[in-house]
Amino acid sequence: MMVVPAAPEHFPRLAQLWLEASLTAHDFVDASYWIANQSAMQEQYLPQSEVQVCQDDGEIVGFAAMVGDDLASLFIDPKRQGRGYGRLLLEQVKTERESITLNVFVKNTQACAFYQKNGFEVVAEQIDEATGEREWRMVWRRIQSEQS
Repeated sequence: MMVVPAAPEHFPRLAQLWLEASLTAHDFVDASYWIANQSAMQEQYLPQSEVQVCQDDGEIVGFAAMVGDDLASLFIDPKRQGRGYGRLLLEQVKTERESITLNVFVKNTQACAFYQKNGFEVVAEQIDEATGEREWRMVWRRIQSEQS
């Protein structure tokens, strides 16, 4: 298992992985929303983000996309979840920042629990304009003892 910066040639695979994982994790949002946004993920969002990919035996199994200090995406192949890939990606992006914010759908209980387990705290609840779903705004801050 290793984490490396994404290259543009990775973006089609990452967009496909994003779609598969979104359809699985967000089954409470109509599938047409995710399908309609796949090309934007590949052509706009990923190129505008700092993207790290997790590879296992040379195969991309997940990715994290940062926009500044905002974790815009963290997705793992649904067939490979629960094996530490998400934690590895999260630890990688944490090494480079003092704080990280993210939005997560409240109904995505698995992701909410994952982020809380990894030191994120809920700081606000809001409605996602695109889907009408409730989401949490979460933040992780490097604690002073980690800096010494």
